[in-house]
Amino acid sequence: MNALMAPSTVSIDRELQDRVLKALEFDPLDRAAIGVTVSHGVVTLQGRVHSRREVWLAERVTHAIPGVRGLANELEVEPVDGARETNAALAEAALNARAWYRVVPTGTVKVIVADGYVTLTGMVADSHQRGAAERAVRGLRGVRGVWNALKIGPLTQPTTAVAG
Repeated sequence: MNALMAPSTVSIDRELQDRVLKALEFDPLDRAAIGVTVSHGVVTLQGRVHSRREVWLAERVTHAIPGVRGLANELEVEPVDGARETNAALAEAALNARAWYRVVPTGTVKVIVADGYVTLTGMVADSHQRGAAERAVRGLRGVRGVWNALKIGPLTQPTTAVAG
């Protein structure tokens, strides 16, 4: 095949951009709020969405498209009413949400919130608990992102001394 017949990088990128835009056309994503650019197979998502869940969905949908070599996610979370939850309210909501997941032991996970970004620290027994703790807070209103810094290892149980 000669060079004249080979598709150009620009046309390949344009086709990939069209496929990404088409894939993003479903609820709950607001396709009109998401811009898509492609360069050499690397997709950049830009714009504002209403929840961290929408950011996550856009990432998953984009990664699933054949030809996507990389993803730069520059989506920003802006709640529907434009109001942001306070860090204290987010920390409390995160602790409450984590408590709903019985698989995550109480008292093993600490929550730090700054500017809408939640950091999970502490120790859990396995990757299932680590993932459950993240899922518990990821979709909370006002959460702009989650950094899961949980370590996996043996959980220490409180010991009681018996006088003998």
